[in-house]
Amino acid sequence: MNRTALHLACANGHPDVVAVLVERKCQLDLFDKDYRTALMKAVQCQNERCVTILLEHGADPNLMDIAGNTALHYAALGSNTSIAEKLLLHHANIEVRNK
Repeated sequence: MNRTALHLACANGHPDVVAVLVERKCQLDLFDKDYRTALMKAVQCQNERCVTILLEHGADPNLMDIAGNTALHYAALGSNTSIAEKLLLHHANIEVRNK
C-alpha cells in the first residue's frame, strides 16, 4: 500500500506515535498508492487528535487523492463537523470538487 509509519499511526489512532514522528521531522504529505496522505487517513478514521497534530505542524489539507478527494471531503463523508472546522481553520479549500 506504500503507507508510511505516519499513515499507519493515523489510521490506527496513535496520536503519541504521530507526535514523535512529527517531532522527528518526518515528511507529512507523502502519498500512499491511492494518493492518500496521513492527514486524509486520520480524517477518514476520525482520529481527531492525530488530525490536530498534523495540521499544527503544517500538513496540507488541500492535497487530493486518486479520486480527487481532500481531507475535507472525508470529514464531510464521516459527518465530522469538529474535524471539518479544524480543516477550514487551516485553510482547507471549501470549493474543491472531486471526481
